[in-house]
Amino acid sequence: DTLIIYSICLLLIYLILACLYDSLLIPWAVMFSIPFALVGAYLAVKPLEVMGVGVNVYVQTGVIMIIGLVAKTAILITEFAVQKRREGLSIIDAAIGACQDRLRPIMMTVCTMIMGMIPLILENGAGAVGNKSLALAAVGGMIVGTVALLFFTPAFYILFQKLHERFTPVKD
Repeated sequence: DTLIIYSICLLLIYLILACLYDSLLIPWAVMFSIPFALVGAYLAVKPLEVMGVGVNVYVQTGVIMIIGLVAKTAILITEFAVQKRREGLSIIDAAIGACQDRLRPIMMTVCTMIMGMIPLILENGAGAVGNKSLALAAVGGMIVGTVALLFFTPAFYILFQKLHERFTPVKD
């Protein structure tokens, strides 16, 4: 049941992005950027297994939060690249320009998120395990997801934009 629900959600997200970018290929630049954040989140909570805490509802909540933030950032990078491409820049220049334009806001969001999670990671007492789980998943996902976003989202955009332009007739 869960796999069916996730599949439907991914399909709906893909369709919304396809409408946004007016392309069936460019949304994959966003879709392929998200798994990096998931890997970061799960690697960050791996040490909790030593304490007997596995993937719990707090980790899952952190993962949902990370998916939203990473997807938002990937969407913005891709949207800026699409706009720059429409302005006449080459595909590579559009991708690099989008990353340059979005770098400061991305870093501000990431640093704010990580600094906000530090007290949850360091706290002890009642509810500390849940808070640590959520915070570690969020911090790990943000760090790995952001590094991946800055390198892989532009690369995916370049790849899928080239494919899009190769297979889509030019509009007059």
